[in-house]
Amino acid sequence: MCSTHTFNDRVNTICSAKEVGLEICSGAIFGIGEGMDDRIDLAFTLKMLDVDVVPLNFLHPLSGTPLEDQIPLTPREALKIISAFRFVLPDKEIKIAGGRERNPRDLQSWMFYAVANSTMIGNCLTTTGRKVEDDFQMSKDLGLKF
Repeated sequence: MCSTHTFNDRVNTICSAKEVGLEICSGAIFGIGEGMDDRIDLAFTLKMLDVDVVPLNFLHPLSGTPLEDQIPLTPREALKIISAFRFVLPDKEIKIAGGRERNPRDLQSWMFYAVANSTMIGNCLTTTGRKVEDDFQMSKDLGLKF
């Protein structure tokens, strides 16, 4: 989707950052037209690059953008993505971020049953998130500790 940097440019940036001792946070936005094979390829690429944190974002189509007509992922599809990344990256932090209110919807607490480690709370870049209090309550309901 990005036309200013190639995939190899991104890989080289990650490798350069690792060489100087930086921790790497690298993930993707899902629901932009990719298939499960693309998702699995990305998971194995991130494994090969030995990234530290993998943020998983889900497209929230906005009016006036090139992907405004994209159909959001179903809650089950979003949970499959989380589970697949956990399977491929068992020792990495899987962080659920943008679009979790729109895609997993009422099943977003299940992201932790799909073995995500953490989530972003509040607003995400171009979209409004849930109230922080609601996320804290969800964590309490699940018996998660802060």
